[in-house]
Amino acid sequence: MTSRSKEDRQIKVVFIVGYTRSGSTLLEQLLSMAPGSVAVGEMAYLWEQRVRNNSYCGCGSKWTNCSFWKNILGDLPSSDFSKARSPFGAFFRDLVSKGRPSDDQDYERFVNQIESIYQAIHDQTGCSVIIDSSKRPFFGLAVSRTKVSVTFVHLVRDSRGCAFSWKKAKARVELGKDAFMPFMPQFPAHRSALAWVWNNLQAEILSRRCQNIVLRYEDLVENPTFEVNKILNQVGLPSISPDQNGTFHIPTSHGIWGNPDRWSSRNAIKVTKDERWISELSKPDFIVSTLISAPLLKWYGYPLSRNKHVCRPSASSELQSRNHRELRHGAPVRSRQILRDETQRSNPNGR
Repeated sequence: MTSRSKEDRQIKVVFIVGYTRSGSTLLEQLLSMAPGSVAVGEMAYLWEQRVRNNSYCGCGSKWTNCSFWKNILGDLPSSDFSKARSPFGAFFRDLVSKGRPSDDQDYERFVNQIESIYQAIHDQTGCSVIIDSSKRPFFGLAVSRTKVSVTFVHLVRDSRGCAFSWKKAKARVELGKDAFMPFMPQFPAHRSALAWVWNNLQAEILSRRCQNIVLRYEDLVENPTFEVNKILNQVGLPSISPDQNGTFHIPTSHGIWGNPDRWSSRNAIKVTKDERWISELSKPDFIVSTLISAPLLKWYGYPLSRNKHVCRPSASSELQSRNHRELRHGAPVRSRQILRDETQRSNPNGR
């Protein structure tokens, strides 16, 4: 597959990359409010047979019965998905090397299949921007090898918040108690912290190869309209806003998989902070999560102390905007350092 210039790329994809339980479902729903956009959920799960055969579409229909996806996939047999699944090694070689391995036919088939599905979504909906919340950096890298114009939104949440969330039982209400996965799995804090580090390191490598925006979950819930509209502005979509009561009205989507919370909120969302972990995460879990993820926590501007987190200052809108602009021009390290230094200068007492 030959590389193409950005001018030749007509279909745009906003690809949310990051660790799970970081607010990707919320971000996807808010972005989908913009006219000209369509949210498809976590499209990477199309290649998971168990999910395809048993899950429900965001519209409420059994996924195998959803007319939207039937039209998108047409007569594509399920066996094609299995054939196109690329081994982990192919993704890893592509991520750390300068170019996609040209001799891997499975990887080539996989990339071509992604491209054809995005094209079919674009043709059916007429939407210029597709929102994919797959989160997996390796899948995102494959997306960047297609002819679509992809903008990555690296969504980051404090690793302690993710660890707290993964320790809580969460039912897959849309599947029912007798389903293949009635509850989402629960992980101990150390496992969640290790996965958080691994996932975000992959995303950091990816950010140096592709157009990238870094967004913290904490900043998203603090000012959702501002943060979402910055992304929409970059991809050429109109701004969104809540109603007078602060409620965002979300269109019905055809999203695949995703956080089961989407079924409880449905079409109306009032964004609220979830900071229960600050007071409820046990001391041993807090310590182990912090020790494992400390370097990246500092990198993303999170305090290591629980007490300092309570009074953590958020970066100003101007500095965040500068951060995103410089990231787009390929200077992620310098922009983050500027953000931290100028925030400290404007808040000398840490308040």
